[in-house]
Amino acid sequence: KQWYQRRESSGINAEYGDSPQAPALVMAPDMTLKVRVSMGDKVVDDKLAVNSLERIADVKERIRQNFSLNKKRIRLIVCGKILNDKTAIKDAKLPKSFVVQVIVNMDSE
Repeated sequence: KQWYQRRESSGINAEYGDSPQAPALVMAPDMTLKVRVSMGDKVVDDKLAVNSLERIADVKERIRQNFSLNKKRIRLIVCGKILNDKTAIKDAKLPKSFVVQVIVNMDSE
């Protein structure tokens, strides 16, 4: 018997609930997000391999790590819609081949 059971709706370990202390389970990427990171005057296009069960908050954290944006506030926007942190990627219904705009607030520390 496994000691944990994954909740598909949020991608969080069911034993720990939505606690931030829940251990991260590695999920194999099943899609690629095209992201355009806007940091003040600098704009960088990139691709991010993700699993559709990951939450938007998880994607934001990976973007923070990849671009060294430690405590910066970031927002993900697709088709003019700001994506909610608790939403799973599959539930966000992102159109294929669309670019996810990543807006970085460079003033927050």
